[in-house]
Amino acid sequence: MESTSSNLFVSLFFIHGTLGTAILAWYFLSQKKAVLKDFGWGMLGYSLGLAAWTAVVLTKPDNIKPLILAGVIPFLLAHIAYAKAASVKLPAKATTLSAIVILLIAATFIARTFFYPSAPYFSDKGLLYFGLQSVPVALYIAIISVSLLPAIRAVAAEIKDKAVKSVMGIGLTVLYVNSIILVSAKDDNLLLINGVVMSVALLMLWVKALGTAKA
Repeated sequence: MESTSSNLFVSLFFIHGTLGTAILAWYFLSQKKAVLKDFGWGMLGYSLGLAAWTAVVLTKPDNIKPLILAGVIPFLLAHIAYAKAASVKLPAKATTLSAIVILLIAATFIARTFFYPSAPYFSDKGLLYFGLQSVPVALYIAIISVSLLPAIRAVAAEIKDKAVKSVMGIGLTVLYVNSIILVSAKDDNLLLINGVVMSVALLMLWVKALGTAKA
C-alpha cells in the first residue's frame, strides 16, 4: 500500500512539475522585457527535461538511461538562458557568464556520461533517483548556482508589482534549492519532503502567473 501511494505521488509530482514549469515558461515568454523572456526559455528547458523524466516514471522502461539523458539535455541547456537573464544585473558581460555556464554544462555532461557514469534507478518505494556520483553532483550545483540564482534576482528586479515580485522571488528561490536536492538526494524521506515543498512552491508560482496574466 505504501509503495502504491509513493508511486502515485511520484507520478503526480513529475506531471505537475512538467505542467507547472510549462505555464511559467509561457508566462515569462509572454512578457515584453528581454530578461523575463530569457528566463522563460530557461523554464521551458526545465519543463522539457521534466517531461522526459515524467515519461520514465509513468512507463518505467527496462532501461531508463536513454529517457533520463533525454531530460538532462534540455535541463542543462536551460542554464544558458538563465545565464543570459542573469547577466543583465551582474558586472560581468553576458558573453563571459554564458561562456562559463557553457563550459560547466560541457564538463557536467562529459563527467556524468563518460568519466563518472550516472546510474539512475527507482527505490523500493518507487522514487526516481538520478544516481549521480560526487563530481557530477558538484558540477550540477555549480551550474544551477551561477545561472539560476542570479537569474532569479534579475527577474525579481524587473517585476514592478510588489505582490508578484514577492511571490516570484520567494517561490523561484525555493525551486532553486529544490532543483539541487532533486538531482543530488540519496534518501527517500528527503526526496519526499523535497517533492512536497517543490510542488507547493510551484503551485503558488503558476497560480500567481495565471492570475497575473488574466489581470
